[in-house]
Amino acid sequence: MALIRKPKFYLPLLRTNVVKRGWLVDNQQQFFSISHAFELSVKTLSSSSIPSDAEFVDNMPTSFKLASQINQLDRHTIKPLRSLGEHAGELSDFLALQSKKIDLMMSYILTLDEGSKARNQGTSFGGSNITFLNQSAIANDTLLELKLFIEECNSAIYAIGKVIDTQPCDDGMIINVEFVKIDEEDQEQLVRNSLHIQTIQLRQRSDARKPDNDE
Repeated sequence: MALIRKPKFYLPLLRTNVVKRGWLVDNQQQFFSISHAFELSVKTLSSSSIPSDAEFVDNMPTSFKLASQINQLDRHTIKPLRSLGEHAGELSDFLALQSKKIDLMMSYILTLDEGSKARNQGTSFGGSNITFLNQSAIANDTLLELKLFIEECNSAIYAIGKVIDTQPCDDGMIINVEFVKIDEEDQEQLVRNSLHIQTIQLRQRSDARKPDNDE
């Protein structure tokens, strides 16, 4: 994985350092969050300093690095084939199926990660932040090591986040965390996942509003 000297990614309200492979990203974008249940592993970092790019990559579990690289290869391999005609479309569909099989296997391997067994319940996610349930409050500005598991999308994301807010709820505390260090490919994957989940939710709501055809 190629590194950049000072990866910075600016948001209107949330600032996220994005580790991009070989390029410096300095854009203005806004990511929405989708309410959706998912699992994650949370570990409080002892240091108050955001890890450097090298430290971030070194600390990322090998399985998460592999998952990120596979997702990147899938997108760069399959997408160009769709413009080559009907037969290329069939090949693209076949490769997408094989990719799905690999994703399922990687998802299973990632869930066995020794450092990810203690799970919290996530309540929302997007390209720049997440919220999750916790039994107790976590002080603002606390740095967290995050391992996210989006089951419906067979995605596993590694990131460093900072607590920006804590609110009480019936199940404990809702912790709001913004990403301060995340691989760019993984951030793009989160954005795609949120859009995918939103599409599913909208379809379910539409189906629920349809009259019963049997009546």
